[in-house]
Amino acid sequence: MSEALQLQNLLEQGPVVEAEIFPNVDSFLKLKNFGTPETFARVRLLVDTGSNISGLDINLIRTLQLPAYNDTEEWVRGQGGSWQVVRYGCVLYLPIFKKKALTIDVLEGHYEGSPFNGILGRDVLKFCDFRYDGQKNSFTLAARGF
Repeated sequence: MSEALQLQNLLEQGPVVEAEIFPNVDSFLKLKNFGTPETFARVRLLVDTGSNISGLDINLIRTLQLPAYNDTEEWVRGQGGSWQVVRYGCVLYLPIFKKKALTIDVLEGHYEGSPFNGILGRDVLKFCDFRYDGQKNSFTLAARGF
């Protein structure tokens, strides 16, 4: 049975999960397997079922020195219009993944002043079961296949 995360009282912030972001697989493996001090960040990510890709605050991307895929920018469309952003690579660890992590792409964003550092999109949620209980005002996020 997979491990699940359940949070309640979502009125203020919505479904926010704690995660760890690593710049590469080696840094994840060294920290998790050997306890070697490595560069990583503990973050809070808002579950965003409307986003097809996850995103991180640009300041966090710079701090972790995440590698950009190329110098070209991509267009992202949202409620407020369209923006050009850069895509970066990183490794995402959620406690529900136990000892595994996902290598994912993230788009840069601006989340200063938010109660979260980025968003968790459907690119990650496809490996999870996400359930919202409106009566209890809670959600459950469980890993699938880990």
